[in-house]
Amino acid sequence: MAAKFYPMFVSLEGKNCLVVGGGAVGERKIRKLLEHGATVRLVARELSGQLQDQVASGHINLLGPVYEDRFLDQADLVFAATSDPELNRRIAEQAARRGLWCNMATDPQLGSLVVPASFERGPLTIAVSTSGMSPAAAATIRGILERQFGGAWSLYLTLLGELRTAIKVKAPEHSDHQELFRALATLPLLEWIEAGREREARLALGELCGAWLCPAEIQQIWDQAWKSCS
Repeated sequence: MAAKFYPMFVSLEGKNCLVVGGGAVGERKIRKLLEHGATVRLVARELSGQLQDQVASGHINLLGPVYEDRFLDQADLVFAATSDPELNRRIAEQAARRGLWCNMATDPQLGSLVVPASFERGPLTIAVSTSGMSPAAAATIRGILERQFGGAWSLYLTLLGELRTAIKVKAPEHSDHQELFRALATLPLLEWIEAGREREARLALGELCGAWLCPAEIQQIWDQAWKSCS
């Protein structure tokens, strides 16, 4: 029976991630790890031009061409990304004995960590997993969702987040917060943003948030959210 994976989002800021394999798969893994603040240690026989540049610039620590189990000593996460299924399984087994999560490139469902197909719209992250059964199908589903969730979602969620923060600063102990935040989420803000109906959106926000924020503050929050998403 295939493993049942628990969906969650984790911070990789400063985490030591061991990647074994410097091919196309390993390069993709490394790119995403670096984007999310991970410390990457790499084992690879050959390096692409991009990986060579990252090693030369100090963004990646190259441990050597041949995997050794001692490389697991400092690892928080392990990525067995070689084209050799037996080597990947050995890495995953050794990682499991040490209580380390391991992502396997050749047999994802046999590892303890599956990396979903994902995309971002500002603060929104949507991830799709088939539990390692078909990464290609997960990528197809991701493509469908990317077309459904356009760029307006970034401004929409950033605006809601900035309003929430500003209101909590003004009245940190107020009992009506959750009711207000639910009301904000029911406004057709996304539709107004997509249609360019800024004035209508700001008036509606003023009606709901007027007890905490004046029109000038709402305008400032709107402008800041727009600037951060442009």
